[in-house]
Amino acid sequence: MQPTFADLSEEPPAQFLPALDQPVVNEAALTPAQSAWRREGVVIMPGFLPDKLVDAYSERRAALNLPGGWPYPTPYIQVPEMREFALYPPLMDKLRELIGEQMLLHLCLTGWVSTERDWHQDDYLNAPFVNSWYAAVWMALDDIHPNSGPFEYIPGSHRWPLMRGAKVRDHMPWQQAMRNSWPSISESFVVPAIEREIEKRGVGVRRFIAQRGDVLIWHGRLMHRGARPNKPGMVRKSLICHYSGVNHRRDMPTRARDANGQVYAITKPRNALRRALRTLHQRIAARL
Repeated sequence: MQPTFADLSEEPPAQFLPALDQPVVNEAALTPAQSAWRREGVVIMPGFLPDKLVDAYSERRAALNLPGGWPYPTPYIQVPEMREFALYPPLMDKLRELIGEQMLLHLCLTGWVSTERDWHQDDYLNAPFVNSWYAAVWMALDDIHPNSGPFEYIPGSHRWPLMRGAKVRDHMPWQQAMRNSWPSISESFVVPAIEREIEKRGVGVRRFIAQRGDVLIWHGRLMHRGARPNKPGMVRKSLICHYSGVNHRRDMPTRARDANGQVYAITKPRNALRRALRTLHQRIAARL
């Protein structure tokens, strides 16, 4: 019998969660972005990114001439145009407004095609002490065609219990659970469990059909996926960046600051997320 979503998840203790994830919050004191974050687990900011930053990074990214992008998760270390884009101060201010502390950049997905990564929460790939001190950002470098496999999500699913990597691996043979590719292998039962949970809760799927310069910030517990494109390999020009609270990633101790004082990790994550991303890049490359 396949595991249920409840078998794979748990409710983290409130004392370990950010302020906006607490059971009781003074709603009247929240900013519009904080209200949207608490209600839906996403904040959408149309036309947020300046053309200068979009153009500089897009030009550098196009010169790479690889649909799957850089084959590792920290190219911002070597690519200043990406670092300036990902650490854009107004974006970092918005992340701090939502999470409650300065954020640390530590991962970028640079493919110009859909990841086709099926339903998941990002936080289950993290060490258990992260506990939603985490956010990711989808940035549109061009108008995104609906057939290209856009970002899809379940509004409000960030209030569902949090999947845990250890609970997922408990349902796998130990030989598979020990492999770097366990997140990919486990999709065979993780995705059906999530789909049954979606059906049980009677919630709908929302798509983010972005225009150039638009930004979507999503919660580490939000159920989301990269949809399959109607035309395989159809271009979807974007940059996806992941961030954690600076005080909540003791597994990423080596850091640097840019000229604006924004913080980024200069070592790769030493946890399941690193392994999962390596597998994801390999899967993308294999389809191209």
